[in-house]
Amino acid sequence: MADGEVAAGEVLDLVARLAGLLVAGGYEGTLRAEERLTAVAAAYGARVEASVSAESAVVSIGGATRVLAHAPEIPQLDRVSALKPWLARVTAGQLPVRQARAQLEAIAASPPPYPPWLRVAGVVLFSVGFGVSIQPTWQEAWITALLGLAVGLIQAGVQRSRRPGWLAPLCASTVVGTVVLTASHQGWVHGGTIALMIPALFVFIPGDAITMAMLELSAGRYTPGAARMAQSLAALGTLAFGPVLAAAALGLDQSEIFDQPVAPTLGPVAGWLGWAVFTVGVMLVFGMRTRDLPWALALALGTYGVQLLTVRTLGSLAGTFLAAAAMAAASLLLGRRPRTPPPYVLYLAAFFVLTPGSHGLRGLDAWLGGHPVQGLHDLAQMFALLAAIALGMLTAACVLPTARPGARRSWG
Repeated sequence: MADGEVAAGEVLDLVARLAGLLVAGGYEGTLRAEERLTAVAAAYGARVEASVSAESAVVSIGGATRVLAHAPEIPQLDRVSALKPWLARVTAGQLPVRQARAQLEAIAASPPPYPPWLRVAGVVLFSVGFGVSIQPTWQEAWITALLGLAVGLIQAGVQRSRRPGWLAPLCASTVVGTVVLTASHQGWVHGGTIALMIPALFVFIPGDAITMAMLELSAGRYTPGAARMAQSLAALGTLAFGPVLAAAALGLDQSEIFDQPVAPTLGPVAGWLGWAVFTVGVMLVFGMRTRDLPWALALALGTYGVQLLTVRTLGSLAGTFLAAAAMAAASLLLGRRPRTPPPYVLYLAAFFVLTPGSHGLRGLDAWLGGHPVQGLHDLAQMFALLAAIALGMLTAACVLPTARPGARRSWG
């Protein structure tokens, strides 16, 4: 009996440690997390009661309970990739519980695969790639490169000093707003200021979290979905407030924060090249393994190609729905193969191609800049795109056959 209690305690410790990691990197969704916890416990002959929310988890085995809490964030992608074979070995009964716990701790403690200077370079690539994809001009390229460098340095400094997470986006958006508004007021740049600010701040935009909120709400997970949506809107509000502070500090009217397109000066290849550069930035910023980059790049460019075709043919919402469904289907099917990255690593860069979060920041900035009609339009467009993406991903998960008999369908 004592041995059984020790074994049950070890299983609970393992499941609780895994729950903590899944909550901390919680943008794969609460349903998927509960499925994984159940499968790991079952591999050691235990039945777990697990309840996962957006920022916490409660797991119980044999009357003993653990409660874990952590603010969710995008996880280090090499750890996500390492978890895939670990989960496969655990659920196949190939790892004793203590060895499984030791390997899980090693995965959790693994350092970022790239030094800080490369992560700063990743923010630059992230910004430039997105910038030339939405506004293909040389002006966009060089301005987002400079602003991306500033944002990368701010992010690295805040992380190194272990300051609160909201400080980096607020400082970055204020600095970016100050530089862009000054340049615009002096006539050094042309066109709208919003399109020059958003690419450098895109690394902070919680588009994946907003979409996950819509996924969970659509799937009936109302509590985590609502919590995640509130957190995402608060993050967008923090980013949108920075340019307002910048305008006040410079003594400028908030109407200087506006959106106006400019004629493209780069060819049609700019979008393809931009998303390729962007995906390399994702690898460096979020710690993706280099051997996973070709897969992520193929998914990102494939999603972009599908989106171009479907949006031109069917319109923005229907096209985005089909692009999201294609992205989810490809990620789920490829992610089942033992030697490919997990679905989350496959679709993260591809997901950003759909860019719902940028519409939200654009709308808030336009509203605060004194353009409420345009702001409302962009916010409405964001929620419409969110619904299209969420329903597209859920549809793909439901239509695809399950990986094995009796397995539950899941989008991630």
